[in-house]
Amino acid sequence: ADLAKQRQPVPWVRVYNLPKTVDFSNEVQYKQAAVDCAACHGPVAEREAIRLEKSTAMAECMKCHDRYKASNKCDLCHDSH
Repeated sequence: ADLAKQRQPVPWVRVYNLPKTVDFSNEVQYKQAAVDCAACHGPVAEREAIRLEKSTAMAECMKCHDRYKASNKCDLCHDSH
């Protein structure tokens, strides 16, 4: 948040590695299911850095989608090519 306020670039460090077959966007979680960032990333406002908080295995993602009534359609996360 401090970097954004100062209009400084964020020095991103990847903590989640997804398979190339997955095209992930937070839009489903944030906009469609109205799930707060902390549901997947933990208490981000209290942390200096984000860390791997939850498994990104498909079965785990689908359970969470079910819990928050988000779609589990294949092409939501997987490229249809």
